[in-house]
Amino acid sequence: MFLGERYKLELHWEKVKYEQEGTCKLVGAYFSGPALLNAEKINDNDNIKLDFFTQYLIFVENVYVGDLSWNEVVYNGKKVILKDAKITHDTELNTVPKLEDTDYLVIDTSNHEMAVHAFNLLYTTYVVNDGGEPYNFRG
Repeated sequence: MFLGERYKLELHWEKVKYEQEGTCKLVGAYFSGPALLNAEKINDNDNIKLDFFTQYLIFVENVYVGDLSWNEVVYNGKKVILKDAKITHDTELNTVPKLEDTDYLVIDTSNHEMAVHAFNLLYTTYVVNDGGEPYNFRG
C-alpha cells in the first residue's frame, strides 16, 4: 500500500447519497485499519478535515478539504461505525468526481500522533477503487 501500514485508516460505506448541494451522505460508514490500534477514542458528534488536494489537483482551483462529520460512534470489533456520517464542502463538492458505493477512502494518520496533531489539522486522504488502487485522475 502507499502508506505506512501503521498509519493507515480506511473509511468504508455501503452507499453514498448526493441529495443536497455540498453534502455527500455516507450510509453504513465505518473506520477500519491498523491506525485504530493506536488511536485515541473517537468521540460522538465530531469531525475531521480530509485533504484531497493531491488527487483532485486537476479539478480544483485551490486546496480541496472536505469535512467528514458524524453523530454517534459504535465500536464493533475491528470496526468503528459512524452514524449519520457525511462529507461536506462549501464550493466544489459537485465539481470533483463523485464517490461510488464501491470506493473507499484511505486516510494518512501519520501526522496525528498526540505530540504533533495540534500542528497538523488536515488528514491527507486518497480515494481508492474497489480493487484497492488509488484513482489517478490525471490519466
